[in-house]
Amino acid sequence: MSITWNISLVVLSVLIAIIGSYTALLHAQRMRESSGRTATIWMLAGASTLGLAIWSMHFVGMLAFQLPVAIGYDLHLTVFSLLPSVVAALLGFRVLRDPIVSSRRIFISGLLMGMGISAMHYLGMAALKMSPSIFYDPWLFALSVLIAIAASWGALLIMYREDWLHVSALPRTVLGALMMGTAISAMHYTAMLGLHIPEGSMCLVTVLRIEPKLLAMMIASLSLVWFGGGLMANLFDQRMARKNAYELSVLGREYQSLMERSNQVSASMITALRESEERLLMTLQNAPDAVFITEKDGRISYVNDNVVTLLGYERIELYRMSVFDLVPPDWRDTYRRVGQQIVQGPRQVLDIRLVSKTGQKIPLELNAVLLPNGRVYGACRDIRERKKIEASLKASLAFTETLVQALPLPIFYKNAEGRYTGCNKQFCDFLGKDKIDIVGKTVFEISPQKLAADYRDKDLDLLQEGVDEQVYESNVKRGDGELRDVIFHKAKLTDGSGKTVGIIGAIWDMTERKAMENKMHDLAFYDPLTRLPNRRLLLERTQQALTVSTRNGRYGALMLLDLDDFKKLNDSQGHDVGDLLLCEVAKRLQTVIREGDTVARLGGDEFVVVLESLSTVDEEAAKQAEVVAEKIRIGLSKPYDLGAVPHQTSSSIGVALFRGHLESKDALLKHADIAMYQAKHAGRNAIRFYDKAMQAAIELRATLETDLQVALKHQQFQLFYQVQVNAVGKPIGAEVLLRWQHPLKGLILPNDFITLAEENGLIVPIGLWVLNAACAQIQAWSGRADLGQLSLAVNVCAKQFHQADFVAQVMRAVTEHGINPMLLKLELTESMVLNNIEESIAKMQALKEFGVNFALDDFGTGYSSLSHLKQLPLTQIKIDQSFVRNLSTDSGDKVMVMTIVDLCMNFELDVMAEGVETEAQFKLLHRYGCGNFQGYLFGRPVPLEQFEQWLLQR
Repeated sequence: MSITWNISLVVLSVLIAIIGSYTALLHAQRMRESSGRTATIWMLAGASTLGLAIWSMHFVGMLAFQLPVAIGYDLHLTVFSLLPSVVAALLGFRVLRDPIVSSRRIFISGLLMGMGISAMHYLGMAALKMSPSIFYDPWLFALSVLIAIAASWGALLIMYREDWLHVSALPRTVLGALMMGTAISAMHYTAMLGLHIPEGSMCLVTVLRIEPKLLAMMIASLSLVWFGGGLMANLFDQRMARKNAYELSVLGREYQSLMERSNQVSASMITALRESEERLLMTLQNAPDAVFITEKDGRISYVNDNVVTLLGYERIELYRMSVFDLVPPDWRDTYRRVGQQIVQGPRQVLDIRLVSKTGQKIPLELNAVLLPNGRVYGACRDIRERKKIEASLKASLAFTETLVQALPLPIFYKNAEGRYTGCNKQFCDFLGKDKIDIVGKTVFEISPQKLAADYRDKDLDLLQEGVDEQVYESNVKRGDGELRDVIFHKAKLTDGSGKTVGIIGAIWDMTERKAMENKMHDLAFYDPLTRLPNRRLLLERTQQALTVSTRNGRYGALMLLDLDDFKKLNDSQGHDVGDLLLCEVAKRLQTVIREGDTVARLGGDEFVVVLESLSTVDEEAAKQAEVVAEKIRIGLSKPYDLGAVPHQTSSSIGVALFRGHLESKDALLKHADIAMYQAKHAGRNAIRFYDKAMQAAIELRATLETDLQVALKHQQFQLFYQVQVNAVGKPIGAEVLLRWQHPLKGLILPNDFITLAEENGLIVPIGLWVLNAACAQIQAWSGRADLGQLSLAVNVCAKQFHQADFVAQVMRAVTEHGINPMLLKLELTESMVLNNIEESIAKMQALKEFGVNFALDDFGTGYSSLSHLKQLPLTQIKIDQSFVRNLSTDSGDKVMVMTIVDLCMNFELDVMAEGVETEAQFKLLHRYGCGNFQGYLFGRPVPLEQFEQWLLQR
């Protein structure tokens, strides 16, 4: 069946594809330049735009497709065919969303878009239901798909592979749009070439009774409106306020340019007419116009050379013709009426059309007058160029008006007298007035008087010489009474001579932005719960207080206070009740301080008070600060009504005085924090001032804690060995004692760092290191006859012993080093074991069965009961050196030692006395039945090398 095409609709479809592709690619570029939700919106907008472009191109292209029979399309399939193009574009844009667009991503995205274009086309063609059914040439079918994919690749390569094409963004986008539009159009029309419709086919779908051209224009208009909206949104998003200001300036200059061109054309036309009249007076023959004279019946009796040249007839031919022979048929009646007017009245000037010998209709300006002899004199001027200029001017003015109306900003014009001469719809909507209520009126007639006076003063300033534009903040009262914060941007309007004829202005509504800025300011500087200044604003206020103190020489004070037991309230009553308490505390603090002082919430239940301008004498300033602090302490200790929960609390307050910039704001907070914790350690509900000695101790402790972590990491610890002997003085083992070989401070004894290690938890890994080091030394001695039977005693701390995997740690150390567990003795204290007697017995019993021995250290200093002692799987009890030191002079110590020895004998336990320093102590202990000894009498704690050397010398 023969197929014809409507070329205008074909061209329209291609333009839709290119414009839509250009818009979609701009959206894709905005998507890549944005992030988060904004990027998603641009991605959806781009996908929708490209999908609509593909669908609209196909739809208009199908309307250009004409058959000898009436055809229609299945509405549901036609509408549904939009889906694959949108989905494919969405997937393609999602692939391109990442910052780096690789060739692989371009390949995937181009493939998706090409397949989407193809799917949309063939799904849309399925809406054309014919009988017999249509079919496709397989080669052209495949070619159409390949064209869609290849052209999509080409468009994306142009857009996103800058190393392939070194051009700026706009030409790149235009080329990409042309390529993408080519992809869509080429695929469509290639596919249509492969379409076969058998002769005699009939359409099975009800034919839509709408003129195809009209329907195509409707679809094209809707699509172009969508594309135009997308372009405007894109432009608006890219340029923001400064770009809009630039556009307004350009708009003003273009308006000025149009005015100049209009004046120039008018002046040129007037000059040309005047010259024509002068030439007519001089001589007809030398006249520049096409001059002719006709008889009363219209026969041509005279023409000059210009008529011959203009119409292409020979002079003799024209003399045989009537003027009506040169007039187009549809103009003849009008021309006859004009002829009657010429006969009855004065000269007539009008636009006419004359037909040349070649059939061309030439627009002319006719200047006709009745001559005394009854003939008609006519001078015709070729106005083709003038018509072009007028059309251009009309188009430019229409474009300017369209641009002004399309801009999302309210725009207005005023003349030099201050009356509105025009505005766009956005300006009317912003004021809540109709255009008829604005144009021709002054600001005093449409705005409140005070605002109107301000507007008029600004206009007068702008109209002065030397001022070209004006930007300022002001307010506008809308029709509903709402006062909006705005920015005015105004520029002069001038005519062709440069004279100021008016003002053009635009309005930016800044109300929401200012509200957001205020909200952001509150979020940045104020605590959202209590509305007190937050840490950021506190630091600024503190810096200001330091500056004021430097200037006036007076002391100030920074107080840091913390609510005692606030966590208990939070845990028992919930965070809502805790928040109520914090708000009440904030209110009470604000009632106590002076005007000019600062109350801030630092976080949690910590508040800060900054006092300024105290005395110039430190003692008086301290008393003044103490008075305020005491008021705060008393005020915060009063009962609180927290809804249904009555509550009473107290506060611990730390105070740090300052004068000038001797201390930084961070140092002041640190000092107040130290003083506050001193108040807590003093029993809470107290006030303490910062003490420098306490600060030095804390800093030393912090340094030591850091060094301790480094020591563990770099193995700076060392074991010292103190020999243990039997009753005849023979070495039977040693107790390992930890030392810290500090790189700067030298050898540090355990008393200086063990307590700190226990507090920060490092005692557990340190204890494990000691255990492994002792096992390693036992293993090193295992092959030597002189040292192989020596046992090593290792002290175990409470935190290490109560670790859930303590038993496993000991067994692992013994096993990994392959030692006899009988040679390892763990020394425990009474308090450690009795803290959880059942757990202690279980752990000791497990290790005892494994072969490890236990000694109870410092026995006699605690409160252990005999029943517990009997349950413990001990091997040895050590008599504390406090009983040994005065053994020869203190009868109580004698009784205690004898009791411990008898107790060990009854329980069949070894006994060892530690701290034996004299021969007299040794003899008494030996007489009382003690069989093992440790102390300076036998050897001091020494490094491994000295210990081994001492043993060899024995």
